[in-house]
Amino acid sequence: MKRETAWLMGGAAILTTAAAGASIWNNYGALLRWTEPALPLSEVQLAPRTILFKTVNQKELKLDLYYPPGDGPFPVAIYAHGGAFVRGNRDDVFCFTPIVERFLELGIAVCSIDYRLFEDGSYFPDNLEDVRDALCFLNQEANDLRIMRGRMVLWGDSAGAALMLTTALAPMEFIGEQTAECLLLISGVIALYPPTNFLLFKFIQTWIAHIKFYGGGRDEWRELMTRVSPVTHLTADSPPIMLLHGKKDPIVPFTQALHFVEKGADVGADVRLFSFPNGTHSLASFTQTENPLKIERLLERIETFSCQVLALPPRETLH
Repeated sequence: MKRETAWLMGGAAILTTAAAGASIWNNYGALLRWTEPALPLSEVQLAPRTILFKTVNQKELKLDLYYPPGDGPFPVAIYAHGGAFVRGNRDDVFCFTPIVERFLELGIAVCSIDYRLFEDGSYFPDNLEDVRDALCFLNQEANDLRIMRGRMVLWGDSAGAALMLTTALAPMEFIGEQTAECLLLISGVIALYPPTNFLLFKFIQTWIAHIKFYGGGRDEWRELMTRVSPVTHLTADSPPIMLLHGKKDPIVPFTQALHFVEKGADVGADVRLFSFPNGTHSLASFTQTENPLKIERLLERIETFSCQVLALPPRETLH
């Protein structure tokens, strides 16, 4: 082959790869622009107690606490937002207003937490360290915050659900500012359409998309993705887990849920999957908001699971 021809072919290959990378990044950008369809908002306006739990690299990380009526202490449901690890904020909890209201009706406080995003110049496992630090903070300050130690249920959607799962399944793995002596007593996890194994996504496409944020090599990145994937840490001793996933999810395929359930069965973990035949990547698609009965049925499932893992009396005995 002539040198000129070789250079031309090599240049064409580089341009093709670059174009493919740009296309993949554009697709990933579409994911980042995904907005959770909001369910109908309540007329009740909730005012949070906002607390700084961590400052890292001059970035303040805060949490919002919403209380049910009464003096407490209350069990607490702690939420982490979705957003492909790149965007989102604590206010995203109100994309799930019916769940928030149901928790409060049951006498469960609701907490929504910050964590560092990729666009903040961080990457895995910084976000997992932040989640653990938030939970340790809540545990240490439980008396002042009027919440119960050891009565925590974690919940989240998409990326946030993955962070909550990994933290619950590997509570001593990703140590941030809080010491290893901080033991997390997690009662259960409610995960809405989470990625459970990051290597089940198309590897090359995901790798190219993440080059923007990750400075290491591909092999090291593969090892990191295995380490931070929830399924890696699933054991018989894991807390009970409730998965909610749509079979038509175009962003986190339903196979992610099936893979997690199969691993759970293999190791003897308590994993309960609730699937939705027409569900996509949103709670609104599960409930089909024009049908109030479907919303109530979904909330009843969440209520039953929460009351069981938090050792709360059944709803009919609360009134």
